Amino acid sequence: MIIEFPSGRIAAAPVRKLDALAVEAALNGRRTYDQLHQREVFEVVRIARRRGDTLDQVAALLDVDYFMIAEEYEAAAGAR
Repeated sequence: MIIEFPSGRIAAAPVRKLDALAVEAALNGRRTYDQLHQREVFEVVRIARRRGDTLDQVAALLDVDYFMIAEEYEAAAGAR
């Protein structure tokens, strides 16, 4: 995100990088939905969908109700 101040100064907000170890742990069932940042949840859903997991399987993997990740699952269909 870029922030422009009235004085004309421009600053970029810090970008949080993905924690690859957290994503890997979630894919192996060792991290739950509540333990992940939203960007990491999307990455887990994207990878799981690519490997052919259904919405119910991904929800079980993340120990969450399927409707909590339904939007991410649908969005992951177009993500590459």
